[in-house]
Amino acid sequence: MSTNHPLDGTYRITTTTSYKGPLEKRSDGETEISNSQTHRRDEANCQWTSTFEIISDTEVQMTSVADPAEADIDFLLTTPNGSPTRDPVTYQTILKFSRKGDDEIQMSGQIEYGQDVVFITMRKIND
Repeated sequence: MSTNHPLDGTYRITTTTSYKGPLEKRSDGETEISNSQTHRRDEANCQWTSTFEIISDTEVQMTSVADPAEADIDFLLTTPNGSPTRDPVTYQTILKFSRKGDDEIQMSGQIEYGQDVVFITMRKIND
């Protein structure tokens, strides 16, 4: 039995990063939030598992675990000190949450991880 969470739906994810290292970052794509959780593979086949918790009318806490174990051979994540890794990495942030009706939802913010900052926008594209 599934309950309809206020964030449920399909979202387009776009990111930009301050990272200037040699590894290509490929985390954009689409994901479906169901019961405040997502499970998706990005363009590099890295597995992302995220949870979302509405903490106020304007904020959502997002916790994401990226697991590159089955990702493309040339894809690695980075540790907080910038070293390449094939180990899972956890990211956590508070996203700004805005909505217009039930259909237009956007979450955006930044993830600070080590010396890098990732700007993320998640825009709901359908139910």
